[in-house]
Amino acid sequence: MNDFEYITSRQNEKIKSFSKLKDKKFRDASREFLCEGVKLSLEAVMTGNAKCILIREDLADSEDVKNIIDKCSGDVIKYILAGTVFEKITTENSPQGVITVAKYPDNVVSSSDVAESFLNGKRAVALDGIRDPGNLGTIIRSAVAFGFDAVILGDSADVLSPKTARASMGAVFNTDIIVTDDLASFLSEMRRSGRNVIGACLADSSEDFLSMKKAFSDVVVIGNEGHGISDSVLGVCSSYTKIPISDRAESLNAGVAAAIILWEYSKIQRA
Repeated sequence: MNDFEYITSRQNEKIKSFSKLKDKKFRDASREFLCEGVKLSLEAVMTGNAKCILIREDLADSEDVKNIIDKCSGDVIKYILAGTVFEKITTENSPQGVITVAKYPDNVVSSSDVAESFLNGKRAVALDGIRDPGNLGTIIRSAVAFGFDAVILGDSADVLSPKTARASMGAVFNTDIIVTDDLASFLSEMRRSGRNVIGACLADSSEDFLSMKKAFSDVVVIGNEGHGISDSVLGVCSSYTKIPISDRAESLNAGVAAAIILWEYSKIQRA
């Protein structure tokens, strides 16, 4: 392991820099984020986004770590950290002993950089105000699993926070993610292009999701965990839908509702 740099001080400037990536401000400034754990680190390496690997010293010889290192390109920098140093960077309660510092993936883009034709022919879902990083990561993971090409985010948790990235299990690298400051306007543009925008909500006019007519080009909007879809976004929807549930429950978790909707739409043949 001659090509590994050992770091034993929590005051090391590199460690201070890596630790700052827990803060969105520093992530955005450096265009780097933390991928914690074996699966996410491997995904960062395999997609070419890894910049450096941070390994807790007691796990440097583990098979999982060796597998990640074997797949690294030559320009990925490798560090072995003392346990107390690793603890300064990790956000996990039970860390797996490996963290990858990755560059922002090219598939995560701002809506201001997206051409009007970007989503033509793509299966897409929109998320309005999904504030829980675990829910957001889970929905992105489901979107990838069910063949969706794009996830549109408005007023939601940071898609590249450690918790969101970890919950996505690497899916943040594998689908187009469009972040917008004005979801209502973005969806209005999609409607003008001929796509239906359907709000998933409990309105009196909401159609039964299982029996309603569906099309590949539909864009379903999933709303905030507690408050649902914002009024501005509801106002641009072409129709509304709801998943039929027992009267013994008030609603479904946003991640669960999204998975059901994504699964049903995955059955529709690509246009």
